[in-house]
Amino acid sequence: MNDTSYHHPRYGALNFLVRYGDWVACAAGLLPAVAGVVAWAAGLTVAYAAAGIVGGAFLYLVMRSYVELVRVIVDMLLPK
Repeated sequence: MNDTSYHHPRYGALNFLVRYGDWVACAAGLLPAVAGVVAWAAGLTVAYAAAGIVGGAFLYLVMRSYVELVRVIVDMLLPK
């Protein structure tokens, strides 16, 4: 095989998460919290706001750990 015909894959999703992962984790955590507060403001019980805030905090933690895991994998395994 000719070396010039080989190209490295780009891994667009991984590069996106490495670059913007902090923002993605923040957005993922804020969306359920905002939805819960909006549901409460629309006349539903305060339980919706509480569940949205707790769910948002958990989702932020999960997304943040995922982003950090992706950064470690990219740093160790992908060619520079």
